Amino acid sequence: MSLDLACLDNVGAVHSPVLDIGALKGNPEGHQPWRLFGTATVRPNAASGQYQISTTCGANELSTDFTVVAPPPR
Repeated sequence: MSLDLACLDNVGAVHSPVLDIGALKGNPEGHQPWRLFGTATVRPNAASGQYQISTTCGANELSTDFTVVAPPPR
């Protein structure tokens, strides 16, 4: 999944119980330095269901929910 985060303060580590989260990076040309991008991969052992991904922006907690769905049967 793609991550897109906007923060005008210090960003904390990004956490989720079922994601392996890559490093967040800014635009290589320096545009919008407060906007960071990254990727995350759902862990193979993650059960279907709703989960949360969260971080901090300064003193504020940022979070959102996402859903892991079962792969189609083979």
